[in-house]
Amino acid sequence: MLATTDRARAVWLRCLASAFRTALACTIVGCTTLYGPAAVQHHIAFPAFSYVTVILIVTDATLGDTLHGCWLALYATIQSVGPALLSLWLIGPARFTNGTISLAVALGAFVVAFPEGTHLIAKRIALGQIVIVYVIAFINGVDTEAIMHPLNIAASTAIGALACVIALLLPYPRLACWELKQNCGRLAENVSERLNLYVKAFCAEDNALALTSISQAKPLTIAGAKLLQSIKRYQESVKWERLPLKFLRNFYLNPGERLQELEIPLRGMEIALTSTSSFPIRMLEAETKKGLVQLEEHVSLTLKQIKNCFPRDSLTVPESNADKIMESLQTFQATIPTNHEDLPSFFFLFCMKLLRSRSQAKPITSTQQKESSTPCQKNGFFKSMWMGNWSTSVNCKRLMPAFKCSLSLGLAVLFGLIYSKKDSYWSGLPVAISMAAAREATFKVANVKAQGTVLGTVYGVFGCFVFERYLPIRFISLLPWFVVASFLRHSQMYGQAGGISAVIGAVLILGRKNFGPPSEFAIARIVETFIGLSCSIMVDLVLQPTRSCSLAKVQLSKCFGSLSACVASMSLAANSNTNLLEKQRRLKLDVSELGKFIGEAEVEPNFWFLPFHSACYCKLLASLSKLVDLLLFSADAVGLLEQESQKLGASWKESVNKLHADVELFKEMAGSLVKCFEHVTLLKSLAFLEKKLENKNISYDLELGKSSNWNIFKASSLKDDKIDSIISSYLQHSKEIVDKFHAADHEGERELKSQVVICLSALGLRIGIGLRSDQMASNGDHQTTVKPPPSPSPLRNSKFSQSNMRILVTGGAGFIGSHLVDKLMENEKNEVIVADNYFTGSKDNLRKWIGQPRFELIRHDVTEPLLVEVDQIYHLACPASPIFYKYNPVKTIKTNVIGTLNMLGLAKRVGARILLTSTSEVYGDPLVHPQPESYWGNVNPIGVRSCYDEGKRVAETLMFDYHRQHGIEIRIARIFNTYGPRMNIDDGRVVSNFIAQALRGEPLTVQKPGTQTRSFCYVSDMVDGLIRLMDGENTGPINIGNPGEFTMTELAETVKELINPGVEINMVENTPDDPRQRKPDITKAKALLGWEPKVKLRDGLPLMEEDFRLRLGVTKKK
Repeated sequence: MLATTDRARAVWLRCLASAFRTALACTIVGCTTLYGPAAVQHHIAFPAFSYVTVILIVTDATLGDTLHGCWLALYATIQSVGPALLSLWLIGPARFTNGTISLAVALGAFVVAFPEGTHLIAKRIALGQIVIVYVIAFINGVDTEAIMHPLNIAASTAIGALACVIALLLPYPRLACWELKQNCGRLAENVSERLNLYVKAFCAEDNALALTSISQAKPLTIAGAKLLQSIKRYQESVKWERLPLKFLRNFYLNPGERLQELEIPLRGMEIALTSTSSFPIRMLEAETKKGLVQLEEHVSLTLKQIKNCFPRDSLTVPESNADKIMESLQTFQATIPTNHEDLPSFFFLFCMKLLRSRSQAKPITSTQQKESSTPCQKNGFFKSMWMGNWSTSVNCKRLMPAFKCSLSLGLAVLFGLIYSKKDSYWSGLPVAISMAAAREATFKVANVKAQGTVLGTVYGVFGCFVFERYLPIRFISLLPWFVVASFLRHSQMYGQAGGISAVIGAVLILGRKNFGPPSEFAIARIVETFIGLSCSIMVDLVLQPTRSCSLAKVQLSKCFGSLSACVASMSLAANSNTNLLEKQRRLKLDVSELGKFIGEAEVEPNFWFLPFHSACYCKLLASLSKLVDLLLFSADAVGLLEQESQKLGASWKESVNKLHADVELFKEMAGSLVKCFEHVTLLKSLAFLEKKLENKNISYDLELGKSSNWNIFKASSLKDDKIDSIISSYLQHSKEIVDKFHAADHEGERELKSQVVICLSALGLRIGIGLRSDQMASNGDHQTTVKPPPSPSPLRNSKFSQSNMRILVTGGAGFIGSHLVDKLMENEKNEVIVADNYFTGSKDNLRKWIGQPRFELIRHDVTEPLLVEVDQIYHLACPASPIFYKYNPVKTIKTNVIGTLNMLGLAKRVGARILLTSTSEVYGDPLVHPQPESYWGNVNPIGVRSCYDEGKRVAETLMFDYHRQHGIEIRIARIFNTYGPRMNIDDGRVVSNFIAQALRGEPLTVQKPGTQTRSFCYVSDMVDGLIRLMDGENTGPINIGNPGEFTMTELAETVKELINPGVEINMVENTPDDPRQRKPDITKAKALLGWEPKVKLRDGLPLMEEDFRLRLGVTKKK
């Protein structure tokens, strides 16, 4: 909660600071253009573009960014105004027509957009200047001064850039070097916390503690990635702030590069921990644990000094201590593991040593810092930058963006002139100042630009209406809009494009005068903006018609090709790691590009095309990203082995030949799988695939999922035992190499042996994970590696039940079951069959449906087979109250196991979909809070409650086994505490107990200590969640419950307050195995089902009270 509050406060402060700087810069421009000397106002003839320049430069900028922006504004002005001045002077504004002025804008835009090295801000400013220069010259015609008109535009740009510099200096400068240090400090703390959690997980005594630490590290990993992005951004800005003064040298020290290098070892540790099958690690001894903790403390101390930017000479971390710690770990690292399950442990130590070596690496020296001093002071900087922009090769890849920009801007100006000559530049300006450096989601960006423009324009018109006669107050009314727009820029919905459009829309109305009636200007600008954006979209669709999802598919194929090249380049030969690193960088770039295409495809409208399979692509992207990291570790391990092999001489070459054979076998098998995936991504369509299958005389119905040979698409016969044999062979040969070392009594020999062991182990884990990743990709996860579902019941398609859904509810006369029946019967197309033995259920709960033609009630025990024809099965049958399931524990576990087997057999026979209501009791007394579905639980298998929780665990196992083996469509809901009308009055559950006691005037009995927590979901919310799960496409298990958490004492106080304030609250002894806490993590339910509870506890208790009063015959006192 505290972290969330701090994060929200940081977002507020950042947005407010950005809004303040923007407002200050706009105020400077406004005061200058509205109240400045007449001579100044005469030369700043285009204040609208001054505001545009401010928004382009000052948005979220530091002083370094602003100085850089000023240089870019100067460069853009020279690039655009110079040629425009010459053309206006030679041709004359009066000679232009609609077509020629549009052509002039298009040609100028092409010249600006073509150089690849020009910064995006410079291009946007230059394009905006081109639109203003040519279009306004054409509008004014013979009244245009050919020389002064372009110079006035340059002056308008200059006042905007100057205002940005002043705004970044007052009241104190926002320095990039300061922001960089702050972010480096936060990243150092982040790295230290993650390292601490990973070491805790590695040394954990059980799975629950390890999973807790790993889950706590995940949000820190996400935060660390964001901090790295910020650091990279500020590193470029720092170069523009450096002053050549010796006493300021330490102030500009940058630890960011050292911290960035620590991210890779941390990712490796996470991979090692998530690859570990169980905890505690059996090979880990007390001495090794102590050494790991000491090493973690040593690295954390080093990080603290990096955070404080101490020079290398002033570091006080004793190297001798670290050396002693590493010596204490060498005993653990002295032998190659014989079991592949131990490889992650050695890989963790490999990453730990890598982290330690990188944290101790020397930082950038002062000489190197000096070499990267202020760019403006480097010899030939301006010349090199200018030549870098123009000395470019001409090719189609570079011509297309420039041509697209040129054509979009030319058409926008042309159609804008046709619509309205006097406002035509507003059609070209939005296109000019929003030019993108790379491909973007066309429709989404155009949509947010249009929305932002309308929002800002409407706000401006409203401000003019309210403060029509008070120009200063009208300008002040912009201040709250700057804050709102700052939040819009940082939002996912609008982003930078929408936020900037919103700011400009308001400023252009409230920050100027003498532009006519605001409402007319607003309508004209909105229409012209729509014209410009429409032209941009049209050009994008004509010149780049390929959809993002198609590009993602092509890029995925390219990624598989790069991955295949990486696998082929793996070798233990000399200098092989250099080749592998080069291929890994290529793969990393391809995967990054794939991520961009996936992101664009996710927001792209489908129109008449098939929807984009976002979830599938995201899973592949995650797997490829993991392989990118593993390949880097492989290169590091091979490089270290190569270094150590030089100490062994010829003996190494003889020993490594056997390992070469294992690596080659891995390359052959993994390479064939990757090639197969690459071929699959190149398939053009299902029709193309069906034709190929037909040519091979293979019967396969792609739409129905039926094949005479179900395994025709298996990429390889790669099985678990074959993977294990490859890894075992590799480990055996590695052991033979290590055993050739002399007795480990010599310090150097012992260190060399330890280094070789962990490098070979790291490479072994890479081989294992690589093969298993390929196997998972070829087989899919547990939701896709199933046989085709059995054929449905013939009655489903008969004329008698063609439009109806026949639904069986076991336990339907019980508390939750009866409410579920009520909801299902509301749909007139449903026929409901209830099977119940009335052990805890009652006919009274279903009385209103008895005799209804769509309803049937059967007295039946699910431990006996049931023969009915149904389409869906809700399997709720089982006593859920401790009193009832403890009364007959054997019957309880038989209901869970045999009853579930019978229902699965029925589902298999008739082809029905079956939903099992499992329970939160499978989590036991949880050590992870709140409980996600991935948590395995902390359960006593022989306790008095085990008949219920272990029975539900077996039921879940049976569900998935039938799903995998027989293709049954299953759904599993893990339901948490539920309350509401029709609960058994004396069933022993806490809510019904408290309400019954309060109504009878008896003391509320709270089991000690009273601090144990539960969450309570109202029955209507529970039923809604179950139906959503049944009708959806997600197998589960999925938690269904209310995340609101209450102690037993709080619940008793609430019941007392709402029902009977006069009753007492007594503490009684607790029952065995009572969980201390219980709260669902409903993230999956929200994301996959769109479900979350609606009824609060205080709203649900009175509804339950009313039902209990009727059944107890207790009237409510007035």
